[in-house]
Amino acid sequence: MEKGLLYNFTGNGKGKTSAALGVVLRALGRGWKVAVLQFMKGERETGERLFFQKYFPDTYFEGCGLGRSCKPGDHAGLAREGWKTAEEMLKNFDGELLVLDELNVALAHEYLDVHEVVEALKNRRPELNVIVTGRRSPPELREISDLVSDIAAEKHPFQQGIPARKGLDY
Repeated sequence: MEKGLLYNFTGNGKGKTSAALGVVLRALGRGWKVAVLQFMKGERETGERLFFQKYFPDTYFEGCGLGRSCKPGDHAGLAREGWKTAEEMLKNFDGELLVLDELNVALAHEYLDVHEVVEALKNRRPELNVIVTGRRSPPELREISDLVSDIAAEKHPFQQGIPARKGLDY
Protein backbone atom coordinates (compact mmCIF):
# COMPACT_ATOMS: atom_id res chain seq x y z
CA MET A 1 0.00 0.00 0.00
CA GLU A 2 1.15 3.50 -0.80
CA LYS A 3 1.32 6.13 1.93
CA GLY A 4 -1.85 8.20 2.04
CA LEU A 5 -1.54 11.87 1.19
CA LEU A 6 -3.00 14.92 2.91
CA TYR A 7 -4.37 17.60 0.57
CA ASN A 8 -5.36 21.02 1.89
CA PHE A 9 -7.52 23.31 -0.26
CA THR A 10 -7.65 26.72 1.43
CA GLY A 11 -7.80 30.44 0.65
CA ASN A 12 -10.45 33.13 0.19
CA GLY A 13 -11.46 32.11 -3.31
CA LYS A 14 -14.44 30.00 -4.29
CA GLY A 15 -13.80 26.42 -5.33
CA LYS A 16 -12.26 24.61 -2.37
CA THR A 17 -15.11 22.16 -1.90
CA SER A 18 -15.51 21.91 -5.67
CA ALA A 19 -11.84 20.93 -5.98
CA ALA A 20 -12.22 18.30 -3.27
CA LEU A 21 -15.34 16.88 -4.92
CA GLY A 22 -13.50 16.76 -8.23
CA VAL A 23 -10.93 14.47 -6.59
CA VAL A 24 -13.83 12.44 -5.14
CA LEU A 25 -15.15 11.88 -8.67
CA ARG A 26 -11.74 10.64 -9.77
CA ALA A 27 -11.54 8.32 -6.77
CA LEU A 28 -15.02 6.91 -7.33
CA GLY A 29 -14.17 6.42 -11.00
CA ARG A 30 -11.26 4.25 -9.87
CA GLY A 31 -13.50 2.18 -7.62
CA TRP A 32 -12.31 3.74 -4.38
CA LYS A 33 -14.42 3.85 -1.27
CA VAL A 34 -14.92 7.49 -0.24
CA ALA A 35 -16.40 9.33 2.75
CA VAL A 36 -17.26 13.03 3.01
CA LEU A 37 -17.80 14.79 6.32
CA GLN A 38 -18.88 18.43 6.01
CA PHE A 39 -18.10 20.71 8.94
CA MET A 40 -19.90 24.07 9.07
CA LYS A 41 -22.33 23.11 6.32
CA GLY A 42 -25.91 23.66 7.32
CA GLU A 43 -29.16 21.92 6.63
CA ARG A 44 -29.48 23.68 3.26
CA GLU A 45 -30.05 21.15 0.53
CA THR A 46 -26.96 21.12 -1.69
CA GLY A 47 -26.41 19.65 -5.12
CA GLU A 48 -23.54 17.53 -3.88
CA ARG A 49 -25.60 16.03 -1.06
CA LEU A 50 -28.45 15.28 -3.49
CA PHE A 51 -25.97 13.73 -5.94
CA PHE A 52 -24.54 11.33 -3.38
CA GLN A 53 -27.99 10.41 -2.05
CA LYS A 54 -29.21 9.62 -5.58
CA TYR A 55 -26.19 8.08 -7.29
CA PHE A 56 -23.89 6.89 -4.50
CA PRO A 57 -26.18 6.13 -1.55
CA ASP A 58 -23.60 3.77 -0.02
CA THR A 59 -21.03 6.58 0.22
CA TYR A 60 -20.82 8.12 3.67
CA PHE A 61 -21.79 11.78 3.21
CA GLU A 62 -22.67 13.66 6.37
CA GLY A 63 -23.02 17.25 7.52
CA CYS A 64 -22.13 18.34 11.04
CA GLY A 65 -22.84 22.03 11.26
CA LEU A 66 -25.40 24.79 11.15
CA GLY A 67 -24.17 26.68 8.14
CA ARG A 68 -22.71 30.17 8.27
CA SER A 69 -20.95 30.88 11.56
CA CYS A 70 -23.03 34.05 12.07
CA LYS A 71 -26.16 31.90 12.37
CA PRO A 72 -27.07 31.35 16.05
CA GLY A 73 -26.56 27.92 17.53
CA ASP A 74 -24.02 25.54 19.01
CA HIS A 75 -21.44 25.57 16.21
CA ALA A 76 -18.66 24.39 18.51
CA GLY A 77 -20.72 21.50 19.86
CA LEU A 78 -21.65 20.28 16.39
CA ALA A 79 -18.04 20.62 15.24
CA ARG A 80 -16.89 18.54 18.22
CA GLU A 81 -19.49 15.87 17.44
CA GLY A 82 -18.35 15.84 13.82
CA TRP A 83 -14.74 15.63 14.95
CA LYS A 84 -15.52 12.51 16.99
CA THR A 85 -16.78 10.90 13.79
CA ALA A 86 -13.73 12.15 11.87
CA GLU A 87 -11.32 10.77 14.48
CA GLU A 88 -12.97 7.36 14.26
CA MET A 89 -12.80 7.44 10.46
CA LEU A 90 -9.15 8.49 10.46
CA LYS A 91 -8.37 5.31 12.39
CA ASN A 92 -10.90 2.80 11.08
CA PHE A 93 -12.47 3.89 7.77
CA ASP A 94 -11.68 1.08 5.36
CA GLY A 95 -11.80 3.27 2.26
CA GLU A 96 -9.13 5.14 0.37
CA LEU A 97 -10.30 8.78 0.62
CA LEU A 98 -11.78 10.86 3.44
CA VAL A 99 -12.84 14.47 2.81
CA LEU A 100 -13.09 16.79 5.82
CA ASP A 101 -14.86 19.70 4.16
CA GLU A 102 -14.63 23.08 5.93
CA LEU A 103 -12.49 21.64 8.73
CA ASN A 104 -10.17 24.65 8.35
CA VAL A 105 -13.09 26.96 9.17
CA ALA A 106 -13.93 25.02 12.34
CA LEU A 107 -10.27 25.34 13.33
CA ALA A 108 -10.12 29.06 12.49
CA HIS A 109 -13.13 29.68 14.77
CA GLU A 110 -11.40 27.60 17.48
CA TYR A 111 -14.31 25.16 17.67
CA LEU A 112 -11.66 22.42 17.62
CA ASP A 113 -8.15 22.23 19.02
CA VAL A 114 -5.63 22.52 16.17
CA HIS A 115 -3.01 20.39 17.94
CA GLU A 116 -5.49 17.57 18.53
CA VAL A 117 -6.56 17.68 14.87
CA VAL A 118 -2.98 17.74 13.59
CA GLU A 119 -2.01 14.77 15.77
CA ALA A 120 -5.01 12.76 14.60
CA LEU A 121 -4.21 13.52 10.95
CA LYS A 122 -0.57 12.56 11.45
CA ASN A 123 -1.58 9.31 13.15
CA ARG A 124 -4.34 8.30 10.72
CA ARG A 125 -4.41 4.91 9.08
CA PRO A 126 -1.21 5.10 6.98
CA GLU A 127 -2.74 4.41 3.56
CA LEU A 128 -5.75 6.74 4.01
CA ASN A 129 -5.78 9.82 1.77
CA VAL A 130 -7.41 12.89 3.33
CA ILE A 131 -8.58 16.18 1.86
CA VAL A 132 -9.18 19.15 4.17
CA THR A 133 -10.91 22.27 2.86
CA GLY A 134 -11.82 25.72 4.11
CA ARG A 135 -10.52 29.24 4.51
CA ARG A 136 -7.80 30.22 6.95
CA SER A 137 -5.94 26.93 7.25
CA PRO A 138 -3.71 27.11 10.34
CA PRO A 139 0.07 26.99 9.84
CA GLU A 140 0.31 23.74 11.81
CA LEU A 141 -1.99 22.01 9.35
CA ARG A 142 -0.29 23.53 6.32
CA GLU A 143 3.02 22.23 7.61
CA ILE A 144 1.93 18.57 7.70
CA SER A 145 -0.02 18.72 4.42
CA ASP A 146 1.51 17.08 1.37
CA LEU A 147 -0.28 19.55 -0.91
CA VAL A 148 -1.56 23.03 -0.09
CA SER A 149 -3.55 24.89 -2.72
CA ASP A 150 -4.30 28.47 -1.72
CA ILE A 151 -7.28 29.45 -3.85
CA ALA A 152 -7.35 33.21 -4.30
CA ALA A 153 -10.38 35.43 -4.77
CA GLU A 154 -10.08 37.79 -7.71
CA LYS A 155 -13.70 38.41 -8.59
CA HIS A 156 -16.99 36.98 -7.30
CA PRO A 157 -20.65 37.49 -8.31
CA PHE A 158 -21.53 38.19 -4.66
CA GLN A 159 -19.45 41.39 -4.90
CA GLN A 160 -21.87 42.49 -7.62
CA GLY A 161 -24.93 41.71 -5.51
CA ILE A 162 -25.61 38.35 -7.16
CA PRO A 163 -26.59 35.73 -4.56
CA ALA A 164 -25.45 32.09 -4.55
CA ARG A 165 -27.25 29.97 -7.16
CA LYS A 166 -28.52 26.42 -7.03
CA GLY A 167 -26.46 24.16 -9.24
CA LEU A 168 -23.49 26.52 -9.38
CA ASP A 169 -22.82 27.37 -5.75
CA TYR A 170 -24.77 24.80 -3.76
